[in-house]
Amino acid sequence: MKRVFICSRFAGDVDRNIETARKLCLRAVERGYAPFAPHLLYPQFVDDTKPEERETGIACGLEFMSVCDEVWAYVGDGVSDGMRREMAQAQRLGKAVAELTEI
Repeated sequence: MKRVFICSRFAGDVDRNIETARKLCLRAVERGYAPFAPHLLYPQFVDDTKPEERETGIACGLEFMSVCDEVWAYVGDGVSDGMRREMAQAQRLGKAVAELTEI
């Protein structure tokens, strides 16, 4: 089973963005992938509103990207700074990045 890193917005309209990430994960599962959405995991125990804790969550997510086969970036709502970092990391790692405009 291929592993896919889910990259989408978190900050801003958090409830809406969480729902978007969940839909992307479901889409991945339905297509036979094992999704990883760090922004659904790390905010459960680090405070995304505190810069140091946000940085820790992003760094942890970026570390897991190395074991993913590809990255899905949902760009339909725009690209956040965090997403830019994730997409740049994917490029450094030579990961395929699918830019999705629809869920």
